[in-house]
Amino acid sequence: MGPQIGRVAFGWAAFLVLASGVLLLTLTPGTPEFVVTLFTLCLGLLLGLIVVAAVLILRRREKREGG
Repeated sequence: MGPQIGRVAFGWAAFLVLASGVLLLTLTPGTPEFVVTLFTLCLGLLLGLIVVAAVLILRRREKREGG
């Protein structure tokens, strides 16, 4: 995974989390819109965690191979 792909994926994850977080503040709990937005927030958090984990794994692999 190149650094550009990681930045784009992390940017999308941050956008999903921030947009969903703001929307959750305005929506009524229990409505279908609230559930979909909460699901989107969870997807954004999951994407962010996957990107961070992938970057950390690749950095460790590069250190092992290069140094």
